[in-house]
Amino acid sequence: MNTLARRTPRRNGIVTLLTAVASVTVLLFGGIFSAPQSAAAEGNIADKRPLVVFIGNSFTGGSAMDSGGIARFPSLLSAKLEFPYMTLTADGAGYASAGTESRTFVTLAKKVPKNAAVVVVLGSDDDADNTAADIRAGAAETYANIHDQAPGAVILAVASPCGQSPAPKGITTARNAVRDAAQQDGNAFVDTIADKWLVAGPTGQVGADGVHPTNIGHAEMAKYLAPVLNRLLPSRSD
Repeated sequence: MNTLARRTPRRNGIVTLLTAVASVTVLLFGGIFSAPQSAAAEGNIADKRPLVVFIGNSFTGGSAMDSGGIARFPSLLSAKLEFPYMTLTADGAGYASAGTESRTFVTLAKKVPKNAAVVVVLGSDDDADNTAADIRAGAAETYANIHDQAPGAVILAVASPCGQSPAPKGITTARNAVRDAAQQDGNAFVDTIADKWLVAGPTGQVGADGVHPTNIGHAEMAKYLAPVLNRLLPSRSD
């Protein structure tokens, strides 16, 4: 049950912008790019479908354990709930840990666009070696940056899922720190450890590396998040 109240080979940080009209995946090198489309099409999408931004590490950006963008949970959620989305990711990143190009969730949050309606921050297993105090401080700064960038956005904090049961101490420490920071900021929170993401359900959710979700795992993650995210999305006109 979802609760309201993320080492091996990793890929480069990726930004994905997906709409019902066009989709494009590009490497993040200081900017966000999208496929050309008419102003009318852009206006229609902006009017009717709220933008959802996903911040994370390779649990969100993907790994060699899955088959690519359309199989990952942000894309699956976008297709199910019909919203355009963007991913801001850095492999190895967390609230306190720096990933590729020295990016943390704190710095990734500075790229959230003003028109974001919901920002989902998933993580981070990469914070497992940090202290709870450092993770809480990084989470608080991440949320503050999101509020600055997109004052109207709702934040959903999601603890990093773990395919082991019981989860290692560092993962539960990170979970607790993220939960505390999220609740302090008044954000919704999903406890993936308590809800047994990647543990309960069908076999084959975790890849051969023992860490990252497969296509099956991403599908299960999308299934868990869909009702939570649907409640947070603003109402949309026809």
